[in-house]
Amino acid sequence: MVDILFIVQARMGSERLPGKVLRPLGSEHLLDILVQRVRQSAFYQKERDNLVIATSDKKADDVLEAHCIKNGIRVFRGSEERVLDRFARVIKAVKPEVVIRLTGDNPFVDPELLDMMISAHLDQGADYTYILNTPLGICGEAVSAKLLLDISGIKMLEDKYQEHVTLYVRKHPHLYRLQFLEAPEQLCAPQYRLTVDTEEDYQLVSALYQKAGERPDVSAAELISLLNQHPDLAAMNGMTKQKEVE
Repeated sequence: MVDILFIVQARMGSERLPGKVLRPLGSEHLLDILVQRVRQSAFYQKERDNLVIATSDKKADDVLEAHCIKNGIRVFRGSEERVLDRFARVIKAVKPEVVIRLTGDNPFVDPELLDMMISAHLDQGADYTYILNTPLGICGEAVSAKLLLDISGIKMLEDKYQEHVTLYVRKHPHLYRLQFLEAPEQLCAPQYRLTVDTEEDYQLVSALYQKAGERPDVSAAELISLLNQHPDLAAMNGMTKQKEVE
């Protein structure tokens, strides 16, 4: 079996919405709901606990580390700005073959969609796999761990490639085996964003989660259906076109 590691990059120091990953969502926190959902993936292995939070070594993230330890979530710390280096340090310590990159501001990551992406990534022997036309925030990226290590070792690597972990791969498609999949019909809704980047995003996911009965296992398809059925919620979304993943 291919050794897979889910790495969630998260920090408290967001400029637009500080502390967002530990903001409450229902009776829990954004990050905790994300972790619960990822652990429902068929590729999560409880005995190995192949999910880690990669946060920064800044003092502001001491509280995030403490939260993870208290709640039994593995956590690694590294550079705040050089996120690729942070990932490389985790990879060197854990030694996975494939990394599933996730971000801590996406509480509604869908485990079935993750499984679809990972299965396709493994079946095709891709270096990088991403699913198109979903609401922003319900999936992640699958990428070769060795590839990330190789990129992190490039001398004089531009800052933008250090900050955005997979950007170098996507900007050099001639060098790698990239795979872009179309979203399943029930999850094809690029007009919506289910990520938390601003206060408006947070108000939306809070209202949507409440409408869904505050169920951590609510499916992404049901969330999309609720947005379709409730124009007031959809109006809060404020996005008509999915932005490029970074």
